[in-house]
Amino acid sequence: MKQIVKRTAWFLFVTCYLAGCGKDGDGPSPEPPPGNGGEGVTVDNVTYANFAGGLFQSRCSSCHTGSGPGTVQWVFSGYSSVRDNLARINDAVIVRKIMPQDGSLTNRQFELLKAWIDKGAPQ
Repeated sequence: MKQIVKRTAWFLFVTCYLAGCGKDGDGPSPEPPPGNGGEGVTVDNVTYANFAGGLFQSRCSSCHTGSGPGTVQWVFSGYSSVRDNLARINDAVIVRKIMPQDGSLTNRQFELLKAWIDKGAPQ
């Protein structure tokens, strides 16, 4: 009986160990979440299309679209709404760091957003 228990335990251990050896990590890297900037995005080439648009969509649109609580200050509706409110956005996000309210930006997001604003918000 002891021998059967040992063999069963060993079999289960080996099975679980091998099940963890899948190929999930061998494929291509997934796309980064919107607004994180892909591998090729730098402070020198950052644009609305390759970074800022995704950031505003993922981090701002939940409050600043439709009837969200942030629409009193600014309504996000694409590039022109960002460009027209760039001074206000710069003050809230870069200078005073009060936005986004649901959590701060990563260092990379902050650095790229600041560079994008400093470059005149290229589309």
